[in-house]
Amino acid sequence: MAHYGTSAVRASVASLSHVKDVGTQCMQYLGQLRQMRQWTNSHSVAPAFGNLHSSNGGRNRDLKRFLEEVGTNPKEARYWLKQFQLVSGSSPSRPFAVVQVDQEIFQHSQQLKALSSNLAFLHRNDMKLLVVHGANLPDDKYLSDQELQNSRHQVTTETMIMVNFLEASGAPAHPIFSGSNVLRAESIGRGTKGKVTCVNKEALEWCISSGHIPVLSSIGETSSSQLVSIDAVHATAEVAKAVQAMKVLFLNTTGGLRDRGGRIIEEVHIPADLDALMKQSCSSQDHKTKELVCGLVADLPPLSSVVITSAKTILTELFTHHGSGTMFKKTERILKYSSLKDVDIDRLKKLVTRSFGRVLKENYFKELEGRLHTVYLSEGYSAVAVITQEAGLNVPYLDKFSISLQRQGEGTSDMLWNCVRRDFPSLFWRSRISNKVNAWLVPESERAKRVPSLDFEDEMMPAERAL
Repeated sequence: MAHYGTSAVRASVASLSHVKDVGTQCMQYLGQLRQMRQWTNSHSVAPAFGNLHSSNGGRNRDLKRFLEEVGTNPKEARYWLKQFQLVSGSSPSRPFAVVQVDQEIFQHSQQLKALSSNLAFLHRNDMKLLVVHGANLPDDKYLSDQELQNSRHQVTTETMIMVNFLEASGAPAHPIFSGSNVLRAESIGRGTKGKVTCVNKEALEWCISSGHIPVLSSIGETSSSQLVSIDAVHATAEVAKAVQAMKVLFLNTTGGLRDRGGRIIEEVHIPADLDALMKQSCSSQDHKTKELVCGLVADLPPLSSVVITSAKTILTELFTHHGSGTMFKKTERILKYSSLKDVDIDRLKKLVTRSFGRVLKENYFKELEGRLHTVYLSEGYSAVAVITQEAGLNVPYLDKFSISLQRQGEGTSDMLWNCVRRDFPSLFWRSRISNKVNAWLVPESERAKRVPSLDFEDEMMPAERAL
């Protein structure tokens, strides 16, 4: 805690460089800091996962508790493992996730406690984080200078609360207050509100590479050294774009976006679902959030995603496919072909070969021409389904269903499968018993039969007998 105290004083001096009596303000800050520590201690801030050390035994206990919370479904476990592998090879100063904490969460100590514990778990397991918080400033509401000053004071207090909760959960955290020149901004309206023009990543990257979680308040600084309040959602989006985060989490107390019937919208594929999403009636604030998030997804790396969810379900939302939030992700359009004329055969051959791990028969595509019914192919050649109409059979045959390794676990298979099922209420397929895809295919079928003598070099007759 001594390290926090020293760094916090240093940060606070920087943030108060525009105030005449810096010494007085620093003393006020230290008084607030003591109050915050007393407050967090009185609220029994203890990590739900325990203060686990970095030994193998501690790490194993940590992971065991994690799996108990998110489940051990093989598909979800593969997805979880993939995330760890991706993060372990990334830059030491690049965050895995940018996390925005809504102001409402600070009114619920139990949610804040659970959130801090979960963030500490991710930090202990080398998943670097960056926390952003601040006020939600509506565009259509005028705030007086006094109201904005009170808002900035509240945001500063919440920074200290967040840091204390994280450190109580075993995660070193570093506050980055206003005046640190991280959020460069320009004033809007009467000059007391602003928007981000540039993000100075240096301080954030230093925090992350030194093993700390940066806690950034959404207060910017103009070129004339004026402090301006910035909407927290807008600030988070700009920070996420600057650091090119893999995950961006907008956390609240209620969960994801809802449709007209009040049901959670689980996934939004950009750009495929964009028009339908924007046509749904919602509040002006929700509409603003939708526009901002959809724009953010377009500016992030291809495999990144943005999630709006409850602070209580952050681990479930990150590492499973049954969270309580809304996930926005960039996906390729699924195109439909009735012939191979407009298909890049070389790219398709590479996709199928790499996903199956073995070479296709040399004359496969030539033989396919006479019996081809439909090809469903993603725009970037990362997923394909080939449907054929075999002689003497009334039911269409699923000849190939392939997803690139990079897209596995991202929901691309479900998206492709939905396109197939929409057009084909009935079809059949066959696969080797050793095929790993059976774990996904068999639950999707209405009936499956194991045929030990099925020869894949034969024509369709053995497959017909298997129906």
